[in-house]
Amino acid sequence: MVENSLTQISGNVIIRDNQILLIYREDKGYWEVPGGKVRKDESPTETAVREAREEIGVEVELEKPFFSGEFQHEDQIFLWHGYISEIVDGKPGVREEKFSELDWFGSDDLTDLELAPNLRMIEPSLTRILD
Repeated sequence: MVENSLTQISGNVIIRDNQILLIYREDKGYWEVPGGKVRKDESPTETAVREAREEIGVEVELEKPFFSGEFQHEDQIFLWHGYISEIVDGKPGVREEKFSELDWFGSDDLTDLELAPNLRMIEPSLTRILD
């Protein structure tokens, strides 16, 4: 029997002009929102702010929670916290080597993209807020 461990992750759902900001993770082969693992010494909200700074070089303000829920990817269980976030300072750009692209996408684009498992799970909700 495989023992599953729970990993908390936190991310930013950044929307502008009915488009969502996504970054492409080359090693995984999918698009995701800026975010990452919650460290032991921080809250999910602190993680979302830190990860936006590290991954895309912007300061964000978290407007409200968008989604919290568990999903499984391979043999690992994740608890994902997604926040509607607004860029308050800086211009987004790729800041880490694991990412190769950054772009804005509308709701019609989402079905054609290879999305991270946590985003695929909530795609219907994303589509609604982008329309």
